[in-house]
Amino acid sequence: MIIENLKVKGLRILQDAEFVFCENRNLLHGLNGSGKTTVLEAIFLLGYGKSFLNARKADLIHERMKEFTIDLVVRGNLGEHRISAYFDHHFSLLLDGKKATIFEINSYLYPVFFSSANYSLFIESKPHIRKMVNQFIFGVNPLYIHYILSYNKVLKQKNHLLKKRGNTAEISSWNKTMSEFAEKIVGMRMNFIHGLNEEIKNRFGKQLHVTYQPSLGRRGKVSVEDFFMELEKARDMEVQRSCSLKGPHLDGFAIDLFSKNLKFYSSGEKKINLLLVYISFIEFFRKQKQDYPVFLVDDFDTAIDERNIDFLIENYPDLQVIATSVNQNPRFNRLIELKKEN
Repeated sequence: MIIENLKVKGLRILQDAEFVFCENRNLLHGLNGSGKTTVLEAIFLLGYGKSFLNARKADLIHERMKEFTIDLVVRGNLGEHRISAYFDHHFSLLLDGKKATIFEINSYLYPVFFSSANYSLFIESKPHIRKMVNQFIFGVNPLYIHYILSYNKVLKQKNHLLKKRGNTAEISSWNKTMSEFAEKIVGMRMNFIHGLNEEIKNRFGKQLHVTYQPSLGRRGKVSVEDFFMELEKARDMEVQRSCSLKGPHLDGFAIDLFSKNLKFYSSGEKKINLLLVYISFIEFFRKQKQDYPVFLVDDFDTAIDERNIDFLIENYPDLQVIATSVNQNPRFNRLIELKKEN
């Protein structure tokens, strides 16, 4: 996947901007507050339908405008396509001028985002590492997010019933539906983590490992029937505590180095090994999709040291990187300077 150009209007500080990218290494450089990260955010919005900063879309609009629009042209194995988004009161994604979903966009644009600002959260925070894994799996299997969204709707309904202390007989019905979606989610997570660990081992041959800790099926059984039985056993305690206590929404993941959780290592060790997980996923993605994703790196010279920039350039010549920095760097093929608006 190669992003050829990007137009952004009314998004945060970018009132009206256009960017042309090369197919290799692109560096957006300039002072803080010039809109570098917003460029990456615009690309991420097109790929996921939301910001990586979890901001409300209404809060992304430039202070002098009433809406924002994003438009890019991407080239890949499926040819050249235009992907757009606009937001006034509602957010819409378009593929070649026709309304589309993130599931449809996924085949043409999939950005992988790495940032030095919060990398430790994706090692130490259970929700953040689960979010990272969810995004990875979505990259290679878009249907996965459909199961996640459907499961979350059922979870919301069940929790509402538990909080209202309504008819507890209805809980079994919700448990059955939860089990059906959980079986899909847990099975896909297990298969993905196995494949990712194989890629880490084959690429780097070191004792780096991603561990999956499912809330359901801890004995390795992945079936609707077994999950339903586990949820039913937890029903009385859930009624007592007024919330769901088991399910994929509580699954855990950990990154281990030499059998010790990476969160106990130095900041430098955390960063480099998390980067190795990302690089392994990028290679896993390429093998699954016969194409590379687009790699977005915010504040690259803090996120990735010189040695690893060289590693990316030497080993992944066909991977498009769009990075940001306050400084120029001659290792990049195209330098794009952003200046602050007056």
